[in-house]
Amino acid sequence: MAPKGKGRNEDLKQEDVLQAVVIADSFNVRFGPVTRDKPRALLPLVNVPLLDYTLEALATSGVQEVFVVCCHLGDQVRGHIRQSKWQDCGSPMAVTAVMSDSCLSMGDALREIDSKALIRTDFILIMGDIVANMDIGQVVKEHKARTQGKDKSSVMTLVFRVAQPGHRARTKEENMFLIEQGDTGRLLYFKKTKDDSRKIAVPMDILMEHDDIIVHNDLMDCHISVCSPSVPTLFTDNFDYQTRDDFVKGILIDEEIMGNKIHINIVRDKFAARVSNMQTYDAISKDVICRWTLPYVPDIYGSGSGERVKYGPHNVYCSKDVTLARGCELKRDVVVGSGTRVGSGTDISRCVIGKNCHIGDNVTLHNSYLWDNVRVEDNCEVDTALLCSGVSVLSNVVLKRGVILAWNVVVGPNVTIAQGTQLMSEPQRDEFDDNDLSFGDDDAQQLQSVKEKQGENEEETEAESYGAQSKAFLFKPYVDSDDEDEAAVIECQWGKSASDSEERNSYESESESEEEEEDSEGEAMGDFDADSEEEEDVVDSALGFSPKACMMRRNTDFYQELVDTIVRGHTEKITDDNLILEINSLKHAYTVPIDEVIASLPCAMFEMGASLNNAKVTADSKLFVLFKKNVERYAPLLSKYIKNAETQLVAINGLGDFVIRNSELRPKLPQLINFLYDADVLSEGSILSWFNSNRFQPGSNDALRHEFLKKLVQPLVKWLQEAEEESSEEDDDDDDDE
Repeated sequence: MAPKGKGRNEDLKQEDVLQAVVIADSFNVRFGPVTRDKPRALLPLVNVPLLDYTLEALATSGVQEVFVVCCHLGDQVRGHIRQSKWQDCGSPMAVTAVMSDSCLSMGDALREIDSKALIRTDFILIMGDIVANMDIGQVVKEHKARTQGKDKSSVMTLVFRVAQPGHRARTKEENMFLIEQGDTGRLLYFKKTKDDSRKIAVPMDILMEHDDIIVHNDLMDCHISVCSPSVPTLFTDNFDYQTRDDFVKGILIDEEIMGNKIHINIVRDKFAARVSNMQTYDAISKDVICRWTLPYVPDIYGSGSGERVKYGPHNVYCSKDVTLARGCELKRDVVVGSGTRVGSGTDISRCVIGKNCHIGDNVTLHNSYLWDNVRVEDNCEVDTALLCSGVSVLSNVVLKRGVILAWNVVVGPNVTIAQGTQLMSEPQRDEFDDNDLSFGDDDAQQLQSVKEKQGENEEETEAESYGAQSKAFLFKPYVDSDDEDEAAVIECQWGKSASDSEERNSYESESESEEEEEDSEGEAMGDFDADSEEEEDVVDSALGFSPKACMMRRNTDFYQELVDTIVRGHTEKITDDNLILEINSLKHAYTVPIDEVIASLPCAMFEMGASLNNAKVTADSKLFVLFKKNVERYAPLLSKYIKNAETQLVAINGLGDFVIRNSELRPKLPQLINFLYDADVLSEGSILSWFNSNRFQPGSNDALRHEFLKKLVQPLVKWLQEAEEESSEEDDDDDDDE
């Protein structure tokens, strides 16, 4: 009996080994010419290969066995792993490269893992370009506790990080809409949304069957998942699962049939993000430099292999053997690798410079990334650019924003490279060209020879356009899926405002940080007019003040969706309780404050009448009759939100903004407020309190706006005051009679 007992103990011990699968391929062309010669997982981020960040995060999370699936340029990944510290005898984590050149998607990679029977227990599924300082092991423990408790059918836990719309590391292609079961963290609905999406079709059964739901559009996918051992098998059984998103959607659709469930874990106080394109590359690099990723910062994690990095004021990091000439200036958020030399008069800010680079005299570098062995000669200007290893920028060259120079490119001298240009060191070849002339057609061979000569001449002309001594050829991005166009691919190469966004830094004061957070929130929520180029300090002559500077911020997408929801609720005769539920879901989906909901509801009631009659918002008397009916019909719903003196003031200000936007309605503001007063949504006291308010600084924009609206409402207030006086006189007369 003893040997059997020993064997069981060995099995239990073996099952306790925490495993991870790293997908070291992106399966897309987001980095254009850069990843033609090196896989994304090995691209340097702040002078450290991306794969090293991922493996270090797994090791600190207690992972003991890692399988790295190597696809595109897999030999380079395998060679990097062989030379890494994880191959040392004392390494706490075993890292094994799994070669599979035929994999074209994550689904193929997991099917390859399943065919080799490598997974024995719950495991972590992660991309090879992740930077994270969170404890993924804790998520594994929660997943195991869940599967061993009430939710044994849970097959995957997805990790998300809180990131409001507009966050610099959140890309358009990663916008998503989630519904979570509040008490269990179970994922009920998942949908990737486009940036211009205004409507999200949510199955009604989710809203009807679940009392406690949480709606999210404030999350960013960390591309980290904790999976049950059945996940690779499910990929094998379903060949239409090409991505993790396909898997998630498939599980949610077949949940009632298969019984499998998916849960989510939300990261709030730690860092986790994926380098998916140049926008996120830039954003995460800034986060590393500004020390949001501790302990993975240049002076701690970057100091290895005998190289020491010194941390200085304003987030300036320099290796020990850097040569800085007199007169050069490293301003802020700068990392300089070992062996690099910087000339006199050179100005550098928000840059990462690799090893053994040579920067000449009077050079300006801003918000750019220079990898190893890059040479930038005198009098050059580089703004928001990526220069891969071996690039040479000759004298008097200007690189405009968004330029990418791939490996060993040479440009210059005396040229300007246009914004967004991507160059490579050899001509781009069409992978689908058919150059097979085996049929022996002499004319065809002759024609092909002529084409080749013409191509060589065009290539020589193209190279000369980038400088007399250049070695550079234009790269045209490929479209990597059916639902993308070239414009989308190009836009994803670089962030929209990478160089002019002033992000928070560790040395900034708390007040400055709060101001920037308010600015970013304003951008996310939208301004007075999303299509207007009007500046906040521009005064409207018809108003006497600047409307954009003093009106409540409004999320135009949320407002339009609110109007559509109320119109649909009216048409489909949805009960008030269900309509309130949908409005609350919109509030959470667009992360708008409750004051914005309150201010928008009366306005939406007016626009509902216009929408139902296919009319524009005008001063047409028919629309006012409809507004009165709508207010009377939905007075109980409005009173759920506009329920005290404070919220009534917000509603009045919302109507004020509404008439400012729609100039025809300005004389009708008293009538609009009166309809709400008659329906007992607004009280006389609140109207008079708003009218008599003097909390604004005299002469300020807000005070001018308030005075303008007071003049409009004056007739209503006068009527209310007269009615109150008459009522008081009647009461006095009654008292006298008694």
